[in-house]
Amino acid sequence: MLSEVLSQIQKSAKTKIYSMMALLILADFLFYKQAIGWAAGLFGIVMVGFYFLHNQAISKSLWAQIITILTICQCLILIEKSSAMSLCLMVLGLMSLSLLRRDDWKNNAALWLAYCLLFFAGFLYPLRRLNNALKKYQRRYVLPNTAVVFVRGWFLPIVFSCLFLFLFSQANPIIQNWFKDFDARWVFRGFTLWRVIFWLVMAGLVCSVIRPCLKIRSKRKKQQAIYKKQEEKSFTKWAFTKEAIIRSLVIFNLIFAVQTIMDMDYLWLGRALPEGFSYAEYAHDGAYPLIVTALLAALFVLITQSSDKEISESTLIKKLTYIWVAQNILLVFSSIYRTALYVEIYALTYLRFAAFMWMGLVAAGLIWIILRSVWQKSNTWLINANVITLLATLYITSFINIGGYIAHYNVLHSKEMKGTGVSLDFGYLEQIGGASIPSLEKLQKKGDMQAISVINQIAKNLKHNMDDWRQWTYSEYRLLKYLQDRKHENPHEGWVLGQD
Repeated sequence: MLSEVLSQIQKSAKTKIYSMMALLILADFLFYKQAIGWAAGLFGIVMVGFYFLHNQAISKSLWAQIITILTICQCLILIEKSSAMSLCLMVLGLMSLSLLRRDDWKNNAALWLAYCLLFFAGFLYPLRRLNNALKKYQRRYVLPNTAVVFVRGWFLPIVFSCLFLFLFSQANPIIQNWFKDFDARWVFRGFTLWRVIFWLVMAGLVCSVIRPCLKIRSKRKKQQAIYKKQEEKSFTKWAFTKEAIIRSLVIFNLIFAVQTIMDMDYLWLGRALPEGFSYAEYAHDGAYPLIVTALLAALFVLITQSSDKEISESTLIKKLTYIWVAQNILLVFSSIYRTALYVEIYALTYLRFAAFMWMGLVAAGLIWIILRSVWQKSNTWLINANVITLLATLYITSFINIGGYIAHYNVLHSKEMKGTGVSLDFGYLEQIGGASIPSLEKLQKKGDMQAISVINQIAKNLKHNMDDWRQWTYSEYRLLKYLQDRKHENPHEGWVLGQD
C-alpha cells in the first residue's frame, strides 16, 4: 500500500510543484541575507530526501546509493562546522544525483565534469518553459501545461479565502485584533531585486534536482506532440474547475467554522468577551459584513451548480456545498441575533428594521438554493422562488404599522419608561410622526413633559398636513380628530394643539 502511494507521488507533477515551492520557501528562510552555517547541511539533507521521494527508481541503483552516502556525509560535516569545501562537495553531490538518468558519463570523468558545468544551465529551465508557453499561446495551440493547471486550481480558493478573511476581520473585532499587527506593506517591502535573483537561482537548483535531466535525446523515443486547439473560455469556466471548487469548499468550510464556533461561544452561549471588547461592538461590527459573505457564498454556489455536470453532480462537491451553505445560514441567523443585541442597546430604527427583513430574505434565499439542488430544479425555478418570497414579504409588511412598532419598542425599552437602558430619542419619534403618538401617550400619562411637547409638535404637523387636501389621509384625519377630542376632554394635560 505504501509503495503504491509513493509511486503516485513520484508520478504526480503537482506534488513536484508543491515540493519545489516548499524547498524554495525553506531556502529563503534559511539563506536570504543570512550567514551560511549548519542550515546549509540541513537544507542538503532535505534536498536529498525530496530527490528520493520523486525518483524512487533511480534510488535503487548502486551509483545513487554511493553518491547519496557521500553527499549526506558532507551535509553532516556542515552541520558540525562551517566548511566551504564541504559546501562545494555537497552541491557537487546534488548535481551528480540530478545527472543519474544519463548513462553515458558513469565511466567517463571528463564527460561528468562537462555535465556538471552544464548543470547550471538548468537554472534557465523555468524561463525556457515560459518562453515555450508564450509561443504556443501565440499559435493559439496549447499542450497540457502543469503550471497553468496549478494556477487555475488555486486562483479561486486563494482569492475567495482572502476576501472572506477580510470580511470576517471586519465582522469580528476579535479576528480583527488578530490581524491588527499585520502590515501588508511588509510583504511588498520583501520583494527586492536581489531577493528575486536569489529565488531564481534557488528555483533553478531545486528544479534541476527534483526534475533531473532525462536521458539524452538520441536514446529517447520520439513521440509526436499532440496539440489541442485552444477553446475560448469565459472567466468562470477558466477559474471554476473541479479541483479549484473542491479546494475552495474545503478551505471555506474551515474558515467559516472558526467564525461559527466563535459566534456560538460568545453570542449564543454567553461566554465573556476578551478584555477590551464589548457586546455592542461585537454585535454591530458583524451584522452587515456577514450578510455580504452570505451573498458571496450564494453567488459562488450558483456558479458551481450551473457548471458542467461533472462539477454540479459531484457527490463530494454537493456534500461540501451543503455543509458550507448550512454554515452560512447559521451566520445569517447570527447576524440577526447580533442586530437584535445592538437594537436592545441602541434602540430600533427603520434601517435596522429593514436589516432584519433583508437578513431573513438572505436566509430564505440560501434555503432555496439547497432545495434547488436537492430537488434538481432550474435557475429559473430558483429566481421565481426568491422573487415570490420577496414580493410576499413586502406585501405582508405593507399591512404592518412599522413606525408604530418602532415607537412602541423604543418607548417600552427606554430609560424614561423602565428607569434603565438607553435614553429615548424624542427627535426620532417626532420624525416617525403620528404613528408614535400612542406610545408617547404612555410617557405622557407619567407626566413626561418632553413627551407632551413632542405630541403637540406632531399634532401641529398633522394639522398643517390636513389643511392641504393633497396630503390628506384617512388615518391621519382620524388621529387628528382623536387628538382634538383629547384636548377638549382633558385641557389640564397641557395640550396645545395648533392655534387657528
